[in-house]
Amino acid sequence: HGRALEFVPEKLKTPELYFNAVQSNGSALEFVPEVLITPEISLAAVQSNGYALKYIPTGLLTAEICSAAVQQCGRALEYMPEALKTAEVCLAAVKMDGTALEYVPESLKTWEVCFAAVKADGRSIEHVPEELMTPEICLAAIRQEGRALKFVPKQLRTPELCLAAVTSDQKSIY
Repeated sequence: HGRALEFVPEKLKTPELYFNAVQSNGSALEFVPEVLITPEISLAAVQSNGYALKYIPTGLLTAEICSAAVQQCGRALEYMPEALKTAEVCLAAVKMDGTALEYVPESLKTWEVCFAAVKADGRSIEHVPEELMTPEICLAAIRQEGRALKFVPKQLRTPELCLAAVTSDQKSIY
């Protein structure tokens, strides 16, 4: 288990051991000395665990590493520098995990990105900008998670939408 790296005696820690540890569990990157964090070990870490992105020095973050991170874990978008967030990367992130919509910059929240997010996780409707809240987005969210109804604007709560909510998730009626 890669996180066991924390307990390996210093004299036994080698670059190869560090690399094997992060391949096993990307979060082991937390225990790799910064001077030994290379683009190669960074990529291996995020391919194993996208959240490892938070342990990579800013100077080593590239589009390739960030893209690999969100493909493994959409919410890794939280740790990506704004400058590297593109429409393509954000769409990939929300398709992987709809709740990653929370970390998509407002300027990149398009109808397509928001629709993909609510299809993946209806709860992400909470982060859909009001001007993008359409009946289609609301229905997709409700079909995925009935309790998302609480985030649907009252004027969009149609009989069809409410029926979809209560039949997809019994808790939505409480």
